[in-house]
This record gives sequence, C-alpha cells and structure tokens, in this order.
Amino acid sequence: MGFGVGPGEIVLVAVLFLLLFGPSKLPQMARDLGRFVNEARRSMDEFKSELTAGVDDDDEEGDKTPRRKR
Repeated sequence: MGFGVGPGEIVLVAVLFLLLFGPSKLPQMARDLGRFVNEARRSMDEFKSELTAGVDDDDEEGDKTPRRKR
C-alpha cells in the first residue's frame, strides 16, 4: 500500500480501533469516514473545475499583459 504502510500495520490499527471503540461503533465510524472522503473528493473536483474554468476564461479573453523574454 501507499505511504509505507504494510498489511501488518493496517491489522494493528484495526485491532486498536476495535479495542478502543468496540465492534458496535466501527460500522458507523466507517460510514462517517466514507462520507468524509467522498465529500472531500467532491470538493477537490469542484475546486479543480473552477480553476480550469478560470484558466480557460483567461485564455479566451487574451492575455494583454506584456511578457518578458528570457
């Protein structure tokens, strides 16, 4: 997996969560985490599309600022 986390570390974290929160809370926590990730992904997509739209608008208007030659 990414971030240098292997299967052993994932199992350890899962066991710690199970011990800390109990089996009844884990499904709700997983749903909440999924909703958060989904909302964060949606926000990033909106942000990217707004940036892209801004760049496209600038290209259509024509950049009238002089550029330095290097």
